[in-house]
Amino acid sequence: MNSIGWAALLLVPFAIQARPVVNINPKSKQVNQDNRMNMFANTCEPASQSADLDINNVRTKILNGGDMWWDLNNPKYEIPKVTDPNAVRKHSLFSGAIWIGGKDNGGSLKLAAMTYRQRGSDFWPGPLDTSTASTDPVRCKNYNRMWKVTRDELEQFEESKFISQSVDIREWPAGRDRATRTGNEARYLAPFKDIDNDGVYEPDLGEHPVLDERRPANENGVERQPDMFIWWVFNDRGNIHSETQGQPIGVECQTTAFAFATNDEVNNMTFYSTKIINRGFTTLNDCYMGQWVDADLGNYADDYVGCDVNRSLGYCYNGDDEDEGVLGYGLNPPTIGVDYFEGPTDSAGNQMGLSHFMYYNNDNDPIRGNPDLAPEFYNLLQGKWLGGQTVTRGGTGFGGSQPAKYMFPDDTDPDYLGNSWTEKTSGNKPGDRRFIQSTGPFELKRGQVQRITVGVVWARTTSGGALGSLNVLKLASDKAQTLFNN
Repeated sequence: MNSIGWAALLLVPFAIQARPVVNINPKSKQVNQDNRMNMFANTCEPASQSADLDINNVRTKILNGGDMWWDLNNPKYEIPKVTDPNAVRKHSLFSGAIWIGGKDNGGSLKLAAMTYRQRGSDFWPGPLDTSTASTDPVRCKNYNRMWKVTRDELEQFEESKFISQSVDIREWPAGRDRATRTGNEARYLAPFKDIDNDGVYEPDLGEHPVLDERRPANENGVERQPDMFIWWVFNDRGNIHSETQGQPIGVECQTTAFAFATNDEVNNMTFYSTKIINRGFTTLNDCYMGQWVDADLGNYADDYVGCDVNRSLGYCYNGDDEDEGVLGYGLNPPTIGVDYFEGPTDSAGNQMGLSHFMYYNNDNDPIRGNPDLAPEFYNLLQGKWLGGQTVTRGGTGFGGSQPAKYMFPDDTDPDYLGNSWTEKTSGNKPGDRRFIQSTGPFELKRGQVQRITVGVVWARTTSGGALGSLNVLKLASDKAQTLFNN
């Protein structure tokens, strides 16, 4: 765990533009009245902490401001992980974040999303007050932290009869009497094994962190826990939404990143589960939530993207069979994907699944380029182009006659079974892509909880080129789904 220096924050726009991620549109400098009001009520400092998830063949950096897989300047999803300080490191992802948007009862759009912090942030450290849906600088500062626990630490804790306690086991932000609690935030935050069911976290009695309160450690101890997991909490009310200019929702997001060290495909995977709570005062109608991904597969300038609807899998693969350049993976390049295991549920509690898969390019094209203001982010979440245009099958997804919910699904779109559509077969020019996997519309009531759980899968073959790796990736995705189900 370490702090991201303020110098790095100041340098972000210049460093990122050296690898052209986004061109800032001047209209983004506008600040709406709702954001001005929020600014004076909640003046938290930006999130500034990070932690490395590095227990298996992946070394990636997680930030506590709603974004991950980068260090505010460079990609930090290294796979395969290397230990030689002089070795050239290859990265398969650049950045990622959760996007949330919907409309209040008056029809006003409320939205929170993150990309590269070039214009600022929509998310801030810490939980929200359960009665006012607000926060303050003290609470944000207290929770400007990430808690990291390994299986080795848990086993030492158990074998020592609870005497050996790492700092993060001892200070795990759980239970009603935790040290970080500053007021009327939720009594229970980080999940833990509550042996005596009194709601108080007591590691001296053997109580310890767990991955998920729905899947607690069993009577045999810590055997069901991952080899490493990291927990943190953030909200969208700590200050103005300077990233999207969206009106704040009042959501609290509790996230756990985790991984397993194995001798199979799971050794190349990482997982992320976010519990999203609407602490605001209004129901969010026509709500969409999704996972945004900037997947730079080695050399970022020659990528394709696509999805497998049946597997809820979004993926990035190389445009040809060699990933060139010092950043590239070389011949027979790998493929990386994001498995959308768990998303929002409907009013009956049923999983809604993957509703849309969208992509866009790293440019200022008014239809297929980078989003700028909140309505454009929301359109992408709804499976539309920036201006609200319908996605159509074929080519780049614009200007056709057949509407489509999923971009580049190959032959897995249930509305067009047997009809393949990929970037490669369409003859699109490879480039610097982003994609969004989203679910909606649904109703997010005050106090309601929704979850998004994704897994990053990676695969590479020694022959068969880029498509050979893609075929292996789909098999790895099945393995990841089995692991999640169990």
